[in-house]
Amino acid sequence: MSELPKWAEDEINSINESSFKTIDSWEGSGYFLDIDEKNRRVDIQFYEALPIGRHIITVEVPNNIEITKLMKGFVYTYKVKVLKAEFSKELITYLKNNLNVDMDGTYRFVLESLELLDDVSETLQEEFEE
Repeated sequence: MSELPKWAEDEINSINESSFKTIDSWEGSGYFLDIDEKNRRVDIQFYEALPIGRHIITVEVPNNIEITKLMKGFVYTYKVKVLKAEFSKELITYLKNNLNVDMDGTYRFVLESLELLDDVSETLQEEFEE
């Protein structure tokens, strides 16, 4: 794999919080694969594919959600804010033509809300106890 030219690396490294714009809000169901309390990030496996085609994403957890109460392996419904930082046309073309990467930006995901699906969780608990 070839190295990125300095201009491309500079563009990617210049992406900061203000580069991201909200493009969507998405709801789906799934479960936590990993919970990183220190960095307030979680990995979620969704049953449905997100509009960008992924089933697994890393999501930022805002301070208004008690991250210590989240449980791995239990089914939740999630509402996630999707943010995107767009790449320049030059970078998009370079990535496609030189690295065979079809990518027009980078994404961030922020958890807006979640709800534990009690009926599924109760069924799992009953099965576990039998």
